[in-house]
Amino acid sequence: MLNFGRSRNQPRTARATTMGGLDYPDPKRKGNFVGKVFLAAVLTTLCIIMIKRTPSLNSSSPFAIHEPGVTHVLVTGGAGFIGSHATLRLLSDNHRVTIVDNLSRGNLGAVKVLQGLFPEPGRLQFIYADLGDKKSVEKIFLENKFDAVMHFAAVAYVGESTMDPLK
Repeated sequence: MLNFGRSRNQPRTARATTMGGLDYPDPKRKGNFVGKVFLAAVLTTLCIIMIKRTPSLNSSSPFAIHEPGVTHVLVTGGAGFIGSHATLRLLSDNHRVTIVDNLSRGNLGAVKVLQGLFPEPGRLQFIYADLGDKKSVEKIFLENKFDAVMHFAAVAYVGESTMDPLK
């Protein structure tokens, strides 16, 4: 028979509550303050390390700094015929050059020839990007310090321009 009038012999103590096999901590129990401060310090340190390693904040690249006496020129469409010849002349005149091209009309072989002729680090860099993509262009200008821009990127075939003038 069930005894409903019986009282508890043991007082209730603060303990974890179990519900369906899951343990929930007692909300009245205070957490470990020192542990929380240590965890916050470790997470802050990791964030600082990650931010310092981002390429846009790291100025170890010679293309990311302005060096007195060295002109850094951005050549858009530098893998094309005219752009690659302009790049050749700039490199011959001891300029630093960054080529940006999406290779829709340009030739990667021209860039490889230029890299072979001027293999010194910090003289020539090639960036594969579409100038129609605003985010790519903004990133290029954030990560590089240019003194001049020579713009040769275009869709300039006569037949194509009459068939699709908006392109």
